[in-house]
Amino acid sequence: MKKTIPTALNRERSRVVIDKAMEAYSARFAEYNPRFDWVSDVRAEFGFKAKGFTLTGAMIVYDQKVDVEMEVPFLFRVFEGRAMGVIQDQMKIWIEKENKGEIV
Repeated sequence: MKKTIPTALNRERSRVVIDKAMEAYSARFAEYNPRFDWVSDVRAEFGFKAKGFTLTGAMIVYDQKVDVEMEVPFLFRVFEGRAMGVIQDQMKIWIEKENKGEIV
């Protein structure tokens, strides 16, 4: 599943915002064994474990948008839309923090 999230940020600021968000979520949800790695200047891969399954995905950062791709096991496909909605909502929260100057 793929979703494009508009950001109005340049690529560099989007990376900073994503790094801060992932740092916060990694600490908050440590029990899900979150993983997040930049594999290039524009692509990050992530994963976490839930209910015995590993969910993986990637973020591709552009100027003014971020594409999020997620691979969801067949048994969880019914939750794909909801999962992408949560990711989009959280991105909006962190972008708003950036717009307010709360992210350094």
